[in-house]
Amino acid sequence: MPDDRIIDDMVHESALQLWAAAQTDFDPFEVPPEEWGPNVVPVRDADIAHDTRLHLGVVRESLERLDGTRLVVGREAGDLMVRRVVPDDVAL
Repeated sequence: MPDDRIIDDMVHESALQLWAAAQTDFDPFEVPPEEWGPNVVPVRDADIAHDTRLHLGVVRESLERLDGTRLVVGREAGDLMVRRVVPDDVAL
């Protein structure tokens, strides 16, 4: 099994791509974060697990580590959801 840093990079990249693709009201690569608005579409932990082919528990552990640093993670009915990505040049 890869170390946590490699897993976190895989989960972050998957979350970033899935999250960006889920946004239909704006292009997160073209619109500044302060203009994203309230209608951001979250990405479920299960979708990230499927995309990365990692076990759901491994993805959840990684999301917990990434929460508040590279991603904003929420919880809903026992699932973790990526609510926002944190651009490298924007502080939380």
